[in-house]
Amino acid sequence: MRNAFILIISLFLALSLQAQKGAITGTIYDSEGEILYGANVLAEGTSIGGQSDYIDGKFSFQIVPGTYTLVASYIGYPDTKVEAVVVANETTVVDIILSAEEGGIDLEEIVVVEKALERSENAVLMLRKKADKVQDIISAAEISRLGAGDAAAALTKVTGTTIVDGKYVYVRGLGDRYSATTLNGLRLPSIDPYRNSAQLDLIPTSILDNIVTSKTFTPDLPGDFTGGSVNIKLKALPERFTWSVSASAAYNSQNNLTEDFLGYSNPGIDGLGFLDGSADIPSAIIDPAARELGAFERSAAREARRDDEIAGFLDKGIRSLEHDMQPVVMDAGIDHSLSFSVGNQFEFGGNAKLGVFATGSYSKDFTQFKNGTNASYFASPGEDQLIANFGLTEAKSEESPTVNGMLGLSFRPNSSNAINVYSIYSHQSFLTGRELVGDYDDYGIGGEGNFFSSQTQSLLQRELVSYVVSGEHTLVGLNKTRIEWAANYVDSEQNEPDLRFFAYGFDQDRFDINESQFTLPTRFWRDLTDDTYQGKLDITVPFLQKKAKGNSIKFGGLYNTKERDFNEVQYIYGQRDGLTFGESEGNAGTYFGSDNIGVIGGEPGSNVVGVYLIDNSLLSNSYIGKYDIAAGYLMTTLEFGKLKVIAGARAEQTNIEVESDVVGSELAKDSPDFDRIERNQAIIDTFSLLPALNLVYAVSDNSNLRASATQTIARPNMREVAPFGSFGAIGEPTLFGNPDLTITNITNLDLRYEVFPNAGEVLAVSAFYKKFTDPIVSTYRFAGNPQFTWENTESGELYGAEIEVRKNLDFITPTLEEFNISANLAYINSSVTIDELECELSRDVDPDFECERQFAGQSPIVANLNLSYTNAEKGWDGILAYNYFDDRLASVGAVGTPDIFEKGRGQLDFSLSKKISGFKTTFRARNLLNPDFRRYSDFKGQEYVFQNYKRGIEFSFGVSYSM
Repeated sequence: MRNAFILIISLFLALSLQAQKGAITGTIYDSEGEILYGANVLAEGTSIGGQSDYIDGKFSFQIVPGTYTLVASYIGYPDTKVEAVVVANETTVVDIILSAEEGGIDLEEIVVVEKALERSENAVLMLRKKADKVQDIISAAEISRLGAGDAAAALTKVTGTTIVDGKYVYVRGLGDRYSATTLNGLRLPSIDPYRNSAQLDLIPTSILDNIVTSKTFTPDLPGDFTGGSVNIKLKALPERFTWSVSASAAYNSQNNLTEDFLGYSNPGIDGLGFLDGSADIPSAIIDPAARELGAFERSAAREARRDDEIAGFLDKGIRSLEHDMQPVVMDAGIDHSLSFSVGNQFEFGGNAKLGVFATGSYSKDFTQFKNGTNASYFASPGEDQLIANFGLTEAKSEESPTVNGMLGLSFRPNSSNAINVYSIYSHQSFLTGRELVGDYDDYGIGGEGNFFSSQTQSLLQRELVSYVVSGEHTLVGLNKTRIEWAANYVDSEQNEPDLRFFAYGFDQDRFDINESQFTLPTRFWRDLTDDTYQGKLDITVPFLQKKAKGNSIKFGGLYNTKERDFNEVQYIYGQRDGLTFGESEGNAGTYFGSDNIGVIGGEPGSNVVGVYLIDNSLLSNSYIGKYDIAAGYLMTTLEFGKLKVIAGARAEQTNIEVESDVVGSELAKDSPDFDRIERNQAIIDTFSLLPALNLVYAVSDNSNLRASATQTIARPNMREVAPFGSFGAIGEPTLFGNPDLTITNITNLDLRYEVFPNAGEVLAVSAFYKKFTDPIVSTYRFAGNPQFTWENTESGELYGAEIEVRKNLDFITPTLEEFNISANLAYINSSVTIDELECELSRDVDPDFECERQFAGQSPIVANLNLSYTNAEKGWDGILAYNYFDDRLASVGAVGTPDIFEKGRGQLDFSLSKKISGFKTTFRARNLLNPDFRRYSDFKGQEYVFQNYKRGIEFSFGVSYSM
């Protein structure tokens, strides 16, 4: 891929020495907003022009700079003339509306913008107006002004949408399993084993055309979404030669240029964030000969006293590792990023066109907080207050280098056919250091001068490579029947080498690592690989076109198969002789030093063993899985005057199989334990028929009333049914999978009224209701120590309303015509029944315990308010953006204990850019209000804080050049 980038850049730089031209592109509509395919556009007085193709309805051609009169013509419509100004190395978009009335239309009705069609806000509102479902669309132009660096940040501005953990989208209070993410119509898989939904921070905004969020289901969409289906559309290939470079730097006083950043002690990566192999598990630990002798079993230290061979393997194994179990303190640099893009279009053989596009970026960010609060409480029968499990002070730092790239090629042999090939590459690394220090009541450690300490070091690498080929074909002679197909292969990996947990206590003037209280020092090596293959076919057959242009039958199918391989190796530190941690006076360097690990003395046949490694790996913690979805659908669109009916059904067959390594181990035995096999195996085999009815009534030329009734489903992911437990830090609860989970069925009802008063303006009001059968929820696991899992509960429901406004401020005074305001507000209410056993046990603790809760991650109120300023003539572009979400459920409480909520907060961002010729400078300020990130519970009127920290205010400056 690196060589391909160099080759393409060299080619395009050579082409830039040619005479510089500008380009004109656009779409031709009729007065009802329907695209007129095959319309002609000609620059008057020349022979240069183009035809709107049958693929996306766009025309484009290159021409020398100047002012031109464009003549648009189409059979049955009078010619319409508009003016267009062409500038060298720029693309002018002219969207033309042809009126059936004699004389055409006034020039004032023509929309002329500076960016490509589907990247303009006017155009995306046109798409919303004509859509057959409830949609919200955010354009690349708006994304750029918001200063969003990735798709996740951009989606925070969509009505009723929030982002959890910086990467997971929640639409109308529903996320993860209730949201679907597609990239150019193909499912984008998750590379986080704990999530269904894709990580949207993987997709940089530099390669986006627009983001469409569909909030109602039609049969041509995936059937497993309820809140929203997010389709990320990549940039169209350029109409002319274009290239750009950009660089930016950001500073946050809390994160950057600090000297107390907690770093991963063995970086394990190179300068770009790629693993260099130094964090891999050493060969001495996985030596088959050592394993055969049991050199890393719990009894090995005892046997090594007399067995020199075991002692040799034991000693070699532990000495093959570095034993820095505490995060290192380091200097943090400035956040920075670099990116480039280059593209061109070539014409040959008459109407044939070939477009090529490439983009790449690199960035590195530093985030941290100090003196945060991390606590846990539980309820006890008869008590009027919660009792503390622990109360700790938290410090956490994270360094994250990212590399992204895309290569694309589009071949259009004529105006009716297009073949697209592209590849996307995304690579992220996260190096994390974390410390928790304070009182831990459950361990009996606390009080004056005493403390518990838990320290974590993590190196997490995520990588996604997607190869896609797709085609669009319009059979003009067959009533413009449209065929769309696509296929892809996605290789996604998550690697977590040498994850380290280290905890100890200081109690009664003594340091101690007490195995009877908490987990011994531990190191994990985890890796996950997903191989995903997808194929889809959509065929649209128009009919009764003389009655209405929207009449059509659409049918098609999809097949998606994913294979996963997840492996976990775990080693803990044991000790037989040598200095204890207390005798080392709490000095980790001494305790894990070369004089205290492995064989530390004695004679052959009488070895003395100090600290040693124990293989604590569990077969149940490694698993393989297969996730197959086969779907077919049939739908029709019928227009009866002002009423449009979109009806049909989708059939989906779900096959999910997950089994831990326990299954293979048992089957290899002469007498397998089939009960154990069943506990370590999950099988879901379900057929779902999903009907959908959408109605669109054109109240007027500029307003629609929409209604829909649909049926959708939600599936568990493979991690949720895999029967193993994991935790984030020593002392935190363990999370277990549940092989007995089943699919959730959802009934959806939606209503929306929308008005488009002027170009770029909208007023929309929506209401919605959803009924859940067998919803999947996180719940407390009944065990001796705090544990959580997932369960299907009996039922749940969610309802709410949304309002959205986009308005130019020239209605106040003409001097404000360069200012626009956009605002949206969503109110959402939800409830889900709690497991019957959990409810019964909880009421034994608290008789007033309510046996229902809201959906996790759902905020009752979500709001956005944006004030933007655009002066294209002078090159100024600015926006002040405010986002707010109300309190949302973050985690389930222990039995009888109130649930834990994330406190609502607002974020205020500002962005201002200035364009001079091909240069653009941008200043941004993010998180200006710097609110608390707080998680809390409320019990009998008193607030208990579980977690609290701040993110800090960020200032950035960027420079870019494009042509």
